[in-house]
Amino acid sequence: MKLFYKPGHINSNPKNAYKLMQNIVTNGIKQKQSIDDISFYAELHAIGDSFTRQNQLTEMNKSSKRFAELLVSLGNGKLAGIIYSFLIKLNYNNPELVEQLATNGLAIAKRFNDPVHKMARAENLVKIYEKTQFGQTKHIQMLYTEKRALVQICKDYDKANNKFQTITRKMKPFENYEKMLSAIKIKIAELIMNDKPKDAIRELKEAKEIISKYGTGANLKKINNLLNKLEGNS
Repeated sequence: MKLFYKPGHINSNPKNAYKLMQNIVTNGIKQKQSIDDISFYAELHAIGDSFTRQNQLTEMNKSSKRFAELLVSLGNGKLAGIIYSFLIKLNYNNPELVEQLATNGLAIAKRFNDPVHKMARAENLVKIYEKTQFGQTKHIQMLYTEKRALVQICKDYDKANNKFQTITRKMKPFENYEKMLSAIKIKIAELIMNDKPKDAIRELKEAKEIISKYGTGANLKKINNLLNKLEGNS
C-alpha cells in the first residue's frame, strides 16, 4: 500500500497529519497489507520537518516512539526500524536522546534478527560512549555488540542482505564489512590489553588475518606493534 499525503495539510497541522498517517498504516497492517517503504519514509520525513519548523520536535519524538512500539507489537519491525533511524538523524545534536533511541532501535533489530541494523545502532552508541564513557564497561560491551553483528554479516552476507531493512541505500560490499570487523577488533584489543592480554592477542591475530587479505596499511602496522608489545610482555 502506497501512502499519499498533502504537504499543505502537514504544514498546517502536523499533529493531525501524523495521527492520520498512523491510523492508515496501522489499519493497513491489520488488514495484512504491505506498506510501501519509500512513501512511508517520505511522509515521515515531511511530518518531521514540519514538527521541527514549528518547534514541536519533542511532540514528534514522543508520538513516534509510541508508533514504533505499536508497529513492533503488530510484528512490523521494518517500519519501526525506519522510524528509529529517522529519529536518530532528526535528533543528532541531542546525544542523551540519541542514546535512548539507538538503544530502542538496537532492541528492535535484535528482535527481528537484522544484523546490519544491529551494527548501525551499536555504532551509534559506540560513538556516544567514546565521548562519555571511553574504555568503560558500556563502551566495551557495545563494541562487542557491534563486533558480533559484523561477524554475523560476514558469516552469511547474502542472508544479512535479505534481512537488511532500509530504503535509502543498499548494503556495502562484503569486503567493507570485513575491514570494519578488523577495525572493531583492534579497538577492542586496545581497550582490554591490560586486563585481558590473551583475549587482546586473539582479537589482534584475527584482525590481522582479515586485513592481510587486503594488503598492507596503517591498521596492519598498528596490529603488529600491539602484538609485539603484548607478546613481549607475555
